[in-house]
Amino acid sequence: MNNTILLLKILLLTLFIAGCSSLPIPNVTKYSLDTPVTKNNNIEQMNIAVQRVRGRHQYDKKSLSISPEPHVMDTYQTAQWAESPCSMLTDNIIAYLSEKFSYVTSMPNNYNNELDYIISVYIDELNQIKRDGKWFAVISLHYEIISSKTRKTVKNNWFRKKVGLSDSSVQTYVDAQNKSVDKFLQLLTSEILKQK
Repeated sequence: MNNTILLLKILLLTLFIAGCSSLPIPNVTKYSLDTPVTKNNNIEQMNIAVQRVRGRHQYDKKSLSISPEPHVMDTYQTAQWAESPCSMLTDNIIAYLSEKFSYVTSMPNNYNNELDYIISVYIDELNQIKRDGKWFAVISLHYEIISSKTRKTVKNNWFRKKVGLSDSSVQTYVDAQNKSVDKFLQLLTSEILKQK
């Protein structure tokens, strides 16, 4: 009798484990922040250092944030960033500025007197939100341009954009954020050039 109960328990446990392992694992689609880098024949003779982009905790992870209603934050289960937005934005800034200026580095430990400016960016918001039945891509970045020679901030400002979306798909949201990041990079470049 005890052997029968033991065998029955083992059989049930085996069936349970087999059932759990056969559950389908959802496919996760990964998205990136990519802005096209345009070649520039007029390279400005300026040396720029880009600090790693910082941000709120949720933007230093791969999760894609969504706010379906005010004061509610969630993440997608089947969609995520390829890397954290902080890392991707750092890479985008370096790649973009490298086509505009003679020297761009990401090594804050190697700052020296040869640098002209240091760029610091903070992600305050990077979300897909739904408000009043409409979907939006919202981005809010704080940026500073710091003179390497004087160690003083020469530009301290915000870049904010709220773009209406034609639908609630993740791809539409990511496309809108990539366009906003491109506008931010154009603005950042023009602000650096104003410091000459």
